[in-house]
Order: sequence, then structure tokens, then C-alpha cells
Amino acid sequence: MSDLFKALVVDMGNSRIKFALVNDANSVFAVEVCNQVNDLASYVNRALCVLVSNVGDTSNVSELETLSAAQNIPFRAIQTQKQTFGINCAYEQFENLGVDRWLALLGARIQTDLPIAVLDLGTANTCDLVVDNQHLGGWIAPGYSLMKESLLNNTQQVFGDDNNPTDLTIGENTQDCVSYGCLASQMGFVAMAEQYLSSRYQDYRIFITGGAQKTLTLNKNNKIIFHSNLVLQGLTRFI
Repeated sequence: MSDLFKALVVDMGNSRIKFALVNDANSVFAVEVCNQVNDLASYVNRALCVLVSNVGDTSNVSELETLSAAQNIPFRAIQTQKQTFGINCAYEQFENLGVDRWLALLGARIQTDLPIAVLDLGTANTCDLVVDNQHLGGWIAPGYSLMKESLLNNTQQVFGDDNNPTDLTIGENTQDCVSYGCLASQMGFVAMAEQYLSSRYQDYRIFITGGAQKTLTLNKNNKIIFHSNLVLQGLTRFI
């Protein structure tokens, strides 16, 4: 029993399944990725419980719950609450706030009590702000790939390629203009979050997480913290 991890934490997003075996909320863990719930079978029996965040196909949750039950492993799918660990949700209808956003800000709150913006960059880009123990609300925008896909699918004389730059410059052909334009929007999302906080608070932190964070190359800024997966970090608080 001593060789078991305290939890298998699982982040079921819009595209992939991310997971990690952890022992406590302060664990440093390696994020792994799979495409099917069955790929988690060999990990379930290495943990004392399974904790899940899901914003994708609900059938995946049912499948993992069945997989856990077959091995007698306690299973819990976390949901957004009006208040969790002393943090109050800004939404009047709190259940409408995606649990991935809720968990990401819970994960970031482990690291600092300063005012924070939590940016999760993926299929969608989300930003949530927390001051003291109050979630203020946030923004939702298309992510880099969704912006690019929408632009190419909904315009007749604009075309692109598979180039995904990380350094922003000026495009000199249509496909580069598309790629750099989407990157500029992505960087602008981060810049506006910092502008909002810096205009109101002397000190603050901006957390950037999500699979699309690799598209960003930002100037050195000790107020910006990159994290591999704040959703999983937030799940560790429920151990």
C-alpha cells in the first residue's frame, strides 16, 4: 500500500486527456497525455483515489468511473461550487463556470495570495481574476488554433499553412500574416490581463497554463509564471 500514490488526477479537456499521479497539493508532478480512457487503466490501480475534471465528452467520465469501480478505487468528478477552500465564485449561476477554469484558479492560489490572473490557453483562451478570496470573473476567447481555423474557413481569399510561430513579427505573405495575426491576438490576451491588474494593484501575478502556452515567447517578466497544468494542480487540493 505504501507504494501507491494518493491520487490519480485527470484533466479531460476538449481535445486530449492529461493526467498525473500525485501525493499532495505541493507535489511536483509530470503531466502525461493520452487519447482514450482505457489508456488510464494501468494508472488507476496505482492510486488510492481518482479525481477528475471534465469539460469534454461526458461519456469519458462514466467510462473512467466504471474503470475505477472495477478496481475498487474511489472516484470523484469535481464540480464548480459557489465557494471552495474559501474562494468565492463571481458567477451568480456558479455551475455555468467551467470546472477547468475553477480548478486552475484553485491551483494558482496555492502559490500566492497576491491578486492573480489565471490564463488557460488551449482550444479556447480563458482568463480568470482573483483578488483576496474573491473570483472577480474573466474572459473567454478563441484559442490560437480555433482563431486560425475560423479565419481560414470563413473567408474566401485568405489562406494559411501549418506554421505556428512563437516569435511575433510582420508577415510578408498571406499565410504568414494569418499565423502572426493569430499570435498577436494570443499575446494581446496576456497583455490585457496584465494591463488590467497593473492599473489596479501594485503587485500581482499572472499564471499561464494550457497546451497553447508553448506558442508564446514573452519578454522576461517575474510577474508572469508558466505552469504545465493548473487544472491538475487544482485537483490535488481535493486529496
